[in-house]
Amino acid sequence: MLAPLSTQGLWWIGSNYAWEFDNPDPTPAFKEKTEALLKEWLKVPYKIVDHVAGIRPATLERRPFVGLHPIHPNIGILNGMGTKGCSLAPYFAKQLVEQLLYNKPVLPEADISRFTKILMRG
Repeated sequence: MLAPLSTQGLWWIGSNYAWEFDNPDPTPAFKEKTEALLKEWLKVPYKIVDHVAGIRPATLERRPFVGLHPIHPNIGILNGMGTKGCSLAPYFAKQLVEQLLYNKPVLPEADISRFTKILMRG
C-alpha cells in the first residue's frame, strides 16, 4: 500500500502481519522487500527518507470495549474498534450514550465489565 503522508510530497508504504518478532525495530529484510516493490511499481524518481516501524495495539479477543470504568465511573471507555472502526464506532458510541443517559446496558460482547477484574487491579 502506498499512501500520502503529508502535503510536502511524502508518502508512506508498507505494513506486514508479522506476529512474532524480537523487538519493534524496523528490519532490513522488510526494507529490502519494500524497496524492491517500489522499483517495480514506480517509474518516477524517489528517495527514501526514513524507515520506521510500529506495533498496532490490539485486544486479545479482537472485540470493542465500551462502558464506564469500574473504579472511575466518570471515565467512559469507547475503544478497540480495530479495522472496522468506521462502521463499529457510531454503533457503539450510541450504546455508550444510551448507557450514560438512560442507564441502558451495552451489548454484552462489548461491555467493558468483562475486564472488571483487570481494571480493578491497582
